[in-house]
Amino acid sequence: MIKQNCGAWLSGLTFIGLSPLVIVAGQIRASAACPVPDSISDQATVIASFLNSECTKQTLTQETTYYRYYNNDNTYKFGRYLTSNFYDSSNGKTTLDVIQELALAQYFGPPPNLAQLRETVTLPAGLDVYIGIAGPQPPNVCYPGGATQAFIENTRTPGVSFVFDGNVPDGSSLSANCYSATGAKPIPEPSPLFGIGVLATIGFAAAFNRTLIESKTKQIANSY
Repeated sequence: MIKQNCGAWLSGLTFIGLSPLVIVAGQIRASAACPVPDSISDQATVIASFLNSECTKQTLTQETTYYRYYNNDNTYKFGRYLTSNFYDSSNGKTTLDVIQELALAQYFGPPPNLAQLRETVTLPAGLDVYIGIAGPQPPNVCYPGGATQAFIENTRTPGVSFVFDGNVPDGSSLSANCYSATGAKPIPEPSPLFGIGVLATIGFAAAFNRTLIESKTKQIANSY
């Protein structure tokens, strides 16, 4: 092998060999502590809705009941977010408790979810459920979260049913500053490793290309 070509070959080998490491470094996902599958198009948003982006996957071994809270005009009646928390006059819980503990920010919508009605949501055995704590929404003092939150991938899965279960007592009003997203969470930044990966890829590519050009130039010169 010509000496110059050997240098080009080694540079190329280094680039090819390290490229998978560079790619992996740039694709580290935030879902390690919350294994919501990639098939969910809004995966990042779902993960971020859990406190500290942490949840656990549970495959139900038997039919299980959760709750969902929605408006008296049936908006938000069906949805992927559920809870095991029961809000009712029997335990002194009101719509304000639902809104705050499930972080139902009132600037979402329109319309906002006023959590006036409660329904039972029956899930069949074998269904995957992602369970954690509802994370806060800004302003955190208005929507601190803290209730149990469960997420299912598809509300139309056979065996999933939504049945009206009662009214939730009216709670007091939120303060005026609770109706805007001041202090909203920024869009997640790429992992720092992603930038390192990109720079490393560019550097290896440039070195490989430069060595190859120099090798070809010398070969042409030697052929005359």
